[in-house]
Amino acid sequence: MYFDMNYKILDTQRITDYISTSSNEVSVENIILHSGADKLRVYPALFELEQSGWLEVVEREELGAPSVVRKKQMKTNDR
Repeated sequence: MYFDMNYKILDTQRITDYISTSSNEVSVENIILHSGADKLRVYPALFELEQSGWLEVVEREELGAPSVVRKKQMKTNDR
């Protein structure tokens, strides 16, 4: 039996799960080390999550890559 796994979706879910279970801010290094996602898919996934509004970048490296991120907090008056 052949299953076509979508590893991009699987790794994005691993990243969102890891960030969601973290207290607040998460270093990208820890995401790479502990989320279970393939390290080559972490930065593209973080970019897509930021563009979708799910994630916000707290700190960036000198060339613009995220170094610390957190789940975007919904404000109570946002509707």
